[in-house]
Amino acid sequence: MSDNDDKAPDQHGANPLPAFPGAGAEPDAPATPPTSSEPEQPAAPQQPSEPQQPAAPQAPTGPSTPPAPPAPPAPGAPQQPYMPPAPPAAQAPYVPQAPSSPQNSGAPQPPQYGSAPQPGAAPYASPQYGSQPGGAYTPPTKPKGKLGTGAIIGIVGGAIVLVLLLVIGVGFGVSRIAGNSGGGGGGGGGETSSEASSPSDAVEGYLTAISESDAKTALSYLGSPPSDSTLLTDEALEASNKLGPITEIEVPKSDGDSGSADVTASYLMNGEPVSTTFTASDYDDDGKWEIGGGTGSIYTRSFDGLGLTINGVAVDAEQVDVFPGTYELATSLKNFTLTGPTTVTVTESYESADTSEIKPALTDEALQQFRSLVRSAVDACIASTTLTAGCGIDIPATISDGTQLADGTITRSLSADANATLDSLKATPSYDNPTLVEGEYIGSPTVTADCTKDGATGRCSIYFAPALGKPSVDMASDNPVVKWD
Repeated sequence: MSDNDDKAPDQHGANPLPAFPGAGAEPDAPATPPTSSEPEQPAAPQQPSEPQQPAAPQAPTGPSTPPAPPAPPAPGAPQQPYMPPAPPAAQAPYVPQAPSSPQNSGAPQPPQYGSAPQPGAAPYASPQYGSQPGGAYTPPTKPKGKLGTGAIIGIVGGAIVLVLLLVIGVGFGVSRIAGNSGGGGGGGGGETSSEASSPSDAVEGYLTAISESDAKTALSYLGSPPSDSTLLTDEALEASNKLGPITEIEVPKSDGDSGSADVTASYLMNGEPVSTTFTASDYDDDGKWEIGGGTGSIYTRSFDGLGLTINGVAVDAEQVDVFPGTYELATSLKNFTLTGPTTVTVTESYESADTSEIKPALTDEALQQFRSLVRSAVDACIASTTLTAGCGIDIPATISDGTQLADGTITRSLSADANATLDSLKATPSYDNPTLVEGEYIGSPTVTADCTKDGATGRCSIYFAPALGKPSVDMASDNPVVKWD
């Protein structure tokens, strides 16, 4: 091969490779030093795939459109196995250019595009650069030609495989997440008893849980359990089932195709037949039927301050929610009791128990204490000789007709009827404040006094004297005192 073979255009019209500045034309083989020639300005390099590693590279000009890859020429000589040449003594050490893909720099490099090596070149040797004589190394230009069709197809194919693997991986992850959602078979934290698959199942499960004093399970059948659970407890249900046990529960089968159904159940409460209707629904179509409402209530405003208990549970509210059942009202205050039908029942959703006949009252001992307190107060007022006696029987110094009364000369006395009233005085707890017990009307005392009218002085009887007021006593107080209205 002549020195100018590489500078002649190849069969595809590509430009010849430039000679290295300060060096001869490209050698035919790495073992033969190139002849010196005038340095040529290197052509603009093709757009590099990665940066060059050799030191002090020549700055390339702007990128140019890469030429089409040359067709391999017919070999001029038989190919020989690669034998690395021994470098001459004066020759600079071989510095290879960094390969475009990770390879062993000492391994033979395959020819570009899978073609046979060009004639005169050593097998598998890079045709662009080889060993250089002593002098500064100038990086070669990027090898001619584009990526072959096979390489492009390989890259694209690899990218498609990677994308498919990612899609399969993501799909598998989503499938795993979806498969684990809800922990399989229905939520509820293991409370399978509340997973009613029909309206009748919900009602039957609800009443059964109540009859077994299982408040937690009963509540799980309700679509919206009450926020106040004071009496929605096992303790309250146990007392209810002792007072009036629920037995012989019968619930007709109902599928509830429309998403809502009324279910009429029958049972015995303390041996008495009960028939009640519940409404169950599955509006969200999740297969779980729930009861709307389900509980009743007991109004307790009239027992405020009495230390009310219902089925032994202390209640301090104007109204409490309860399960269907039997409930007994009582007071924990020592001076009070409840009269009337103190046991009530609730059988319907939203029903309020009738407590209108239940009244607070003083115990027998407390009633005698109340009467004694009032009698003592009245006796002290009647015995007073002053104009201001208390108990509502104070009189003015000058009465309406102009008569003047002498203070300290007043006498008062009660009639036989008034004394009889005091001895059997009724005590009625106030409606607004049931611990404040009120007495009945007692009457007016007889009053006399020293008086002066029109210059005349004598003993006078006072007609229409003020009457004793209505006594009231807070019987919940540790030191009760009689007050008068």
